[in-house]
Amino acid sequence: MVVKSVGGCVVIEAPDGRVLLYDTGTTAGPDAVRRVVAPYLWSRGVTRIDEVFLSHADLDHFNGVPELLRRFHVAQVTMTPTFPDKNSPGVEAVLAALDRHNVPRGFAAAGQRFVAGDVALEVLHPPPVGLEGNENVRSLVLLVRHGAHTVLLTGDLEGEGQARVTARAIAPVDVMLAPHHGAKSANAPRGVAGAPEPGVMAAWARPKLVVSSQRAGTATDHLPRSYRGATVWDTPSAGGVTVRSHRTGMVADAFRTGARQVVGRGE
Repeated sequence: MVVKSVGGCVVIEAPDGRVLLYDTGTTAGPDAVRRVVAPYLWSRGVTRIDEVFLSHADLDHFNGVPELLRRFHVAQVTMTPTFPDKNSPGVEAVLAALDRHNVPRGFAAAGQRFVAGDVALEVLHPPPVGLEGNENVRSLVLLVRHGAHTVLLTGDLEGEGQARVTARAIAPVDVMLAPHHGAKSANAPRGVAGAPEPGVMAAWARPKLVVSSQRAGTATDHLPRSYRGATVWDTPSAGGVTVRSHRTGMVADAFRTGARQVVGRGE
């Protein structure tokens, strides 16, 4: 399995050839699909995307979908149960684009499981019904498993959403996408400044590698203090992050810095 962070998108390539995307959008707009995501996929020989998962209905997580549909055959787009309910031009545009391209819609809620050959994706959040608040609290959280290795995808999860997710214990994960791009509001350490304790998500997931994707120039000093003991890579400095999982282990590479880390050993 290959997992690649490209722009505002996570690409999952399963060993059986299936390609899955988690989010496709940026705060800079949909042009990132044309400039970054599409060229990367073409460089990998990808012309078909088997499924796109949209974490929630905030524009910077899905505004590249129409551009994606113009360039690739997409078999299905799966979203949270409340995604279509958000009253916004962006959501309306994406739903209309799906209809124009005859792309089926699916919905994901806690307890569901998706399978792509040897890769399993377990939905940890949101619940099928309820959970008031903004879109972030209803972010789609996927635990991706390949053999003994795990990758946790968290969208913009914060607040009550984090409280719900962390109420259920899980084993430590290998790689984690920092919620809300790594923002302090979703990743701050707990306790006093002089002796911080791991943040809520950090203490729960206990990741070995954390990938943050804040804007260049944004302070990230809270991340090492929250995710103590983990390696933290921020994409503005590290560049795109590629994680390869196979029987002999899991290895992560940072494109810009050339850093490499063995995240997990073989089964």
